[in-house]
Amino acid sequence: MKLQIRERDRRALLFLGIAAILYGVISFGLLPALDSLSEAASNVRDKEQQLSKYRRALVRKGHYAQLLQQVRNNVTAAEARFIRGDNPTLAAVELQTIVETAAKKNGIDLTQRNISTARKKDDFFTEITMTVTFEATSNQLSSFLGEIRNAPEFTVVRNAQIAPAEVLQEAPKKGDSKKMLRANLTIAAPLPVPVRSKG
Repeated sequence: MKLQIRERDRRALLFLGIAAILYGVISFGLLPALDSLSEAASNVRDKEQQLSKYRRALVRKGHYAQLLQQVRNNVTAAEARFIRGDNPTLAAVELQTIVETAAKKNGIDLTQRNISTARKKDDFFTEITMTVTFEATSNQLSSFLGEIRNAPEFTVVRNAQIAPAEVLQEAPKKGDSKKMLRANLTIAAPLPVPVRSKG
């Protein structure tokens, strides 16, 4: 039995074969080539973005050096405001001098003063405190606190207990009140811990 293929069937098989070959060429040749081209285009975009980042980093490199120098200068200036903590006894004397100078400037007589030993706050700072008791007017007290705040070295009032030393019966007719206040202040100064070189 012989298989006979008509002309019409032969043409259909021929078109089917051509379609299969075209499908294979497109699927296995042309589409992967297009995918690789689009992948290459996205790689080019990524490389361009990376290159622009590098260019920005090079432009900013000088700026970062300026910023680092500015930070170093700020740290040096801030460190200069600390009372040196190498010798706690000398630091306590310096804190006492700051407080007594501010009191003398404002006409305040310190009735009691007590300086504590240096206590460790954390790995970087220790702190000395000075507790003072005095009587002053409200203007003298505010001026004294302003002097402490604006001292060249970094000092802070940790505790303030202020009470009237005498009861005021009525408001003054003219000027400020001369009412005396009793103040008990704890003034602290942080001391940087000296850096010890490991050797």
